[in-house]
Amino acid sequence: MKILLSTYNFYNKQLNTKETRKNIINNLNTASFINNTGNDTVSFGSKTPAIFINDLRDLPDLPCGCCGKKMLRNSVVNNFLNTKITYPAIIALKKLKAQQYFNESKSSEPMREAYAFLKFHAQKNPTLTVNELLSKNSVKETRRLLSPEASEACEEIRAMTKLVSHNSKYLTDEINKLKPDFHKTEKRVFKELSTLSKKYPDLNYNEILNLPNVYEKYLSNLQKKQNDILKQIEYIANGLDTQNRKLIKSLVKKAKVIFTEEIPEIHHKRGRVISEFNDTLQNMRDVPVIRKILNLIESLPDSKTDVDAFMIKGSQKNSNLIAEILLNRQRNTFEHVKPHHREGDNGESNIYNYIGLCGKCNSERQRTGYDVFVQKHPEMVENEQIQINKIIDYINNGILTGYDDYPVKIQAALDTESKGAIKIDHKKLNILQAKSNRKKREEMYIQSKKKQNSKKEVKIFKFGKGYFTRKK
Repeated sequence: MKILLSTYNFYNKQLNTKETRKNIINNLNTASFINNTGNDTVSFGSKTPAIFINDLRDLPDLPCGCCGKKMLRNSVVNNFLNTKITYPAIIALKKLKAQQYFNESKSSEPMREAYAFLKFHAQKNPTLTVNELLSKNSVKETRRLLSPEASEACEEIRAMTKLVSHNSKYLTDEINKLKPDFHKTEKRVFKELSTLSKKYPDLNYNEILNLPNVYEKYLSNLQKKQNDILKQIEYIANGLDTQNRKLIKSLVKKAKVIFTEEIPEIHHKRGRVISEFNDTLQNMRDVPVIRKILNLIESLPDSKTDVDAFMIKGSQKNSNLIAEILLNRQRNTFEHVKPHHREGDNGESNIYNYIGLCGKCNSERQRTGYDVFVQKHPEMVENEQIQINKIIDYINNGILTGYDDYPVKIQAALDTESKGAIKIDHKKLNILQAKSNRKKREEMYIQSKKKQNSKKEVKIFKFGKGYFTRKK
């Protein structure tokens, strides 16, 4: 029986009755490109043991190599974003209609076809999110039968589902469970959001931040801070000659217009004001008063350092994205010791050029050489050693695999890139101990599995780096 997967009417009409839905599922499961069991796995599955970790971003309680904050494991944040923030596809698709992100009658044919396609597979997999659904091998295969336009529309709907938000109480409670070691600004932001979620539990973060009384409060606070800095600049400018004093006052006037008269939807206000000052005064940087003015203008509050600025910027963002930004600043990320995008001198993307930095420190470093970066963050010298000691402990205890020569090689990379400012001691590394402990863990794992499966008549064997089970 030919499976007409590429037409909207097929999905939409056939899903209406239990009997035809059952027939469709049977047809899909017996299609040549899907395993007869209906699963995406082979007949004997790989049992990857949880006794080993092969990515330093997933080491528990690893401190940031710069600020020293305990970082959230990368996989934990990904899992949170995929399962806690995002609704299962079957619910998300319904909410797209309820919240008017998707209007079926006004949508194009490819969009309707894509929606019906996703709805069909969501009903077969009611616990999976759209991301997880589109990652399934069986769904990938059937997606190939869609028109190119409908397949592209699947991506549009995937993006739409990220806009469907949980209420503030749910998100606040779930984030709390992660116990993130927030930075100062993020800690204050989350405290504010927690307080607001108690007052407006049924609203999401975006809806709360756009309430007139809430929005005006943070906007008033932000504009006062901006105005205070501009007043300081005007006062300092009194020490300049008449011509330059007028120039500074004209820049201040432009800044006030941008901050107080432009509509909220216009972005990058702070950046534009700073650029205006820098571009206009670039040839006068050697003048002490001008240098002081330029330093002041750089201190204008932004969403990375100021709670009020974060809240105003957050009012223009989706609720899920607000939570994602908070968590991404605490997650363990790979930071290139030798910058990956440095003109004529790109650093490689491999573990011997990576250290673990939280998202916030990583974004701040950019392409700055560590010899310069350490001057601004002298605590990094000590914190990077603390991080390496922790990594060495995980290696020696046979938990972290694939990193045996990492401490030695990263020490050389840090020493070169920091021009000797960051010195790493790796004397505690014991490769013999690491190999011995890995072997013990491996043996303990196999024995525990044998004991666990003794009554099931299952044989466990090793193949390559994986462990497999097969009935005797």
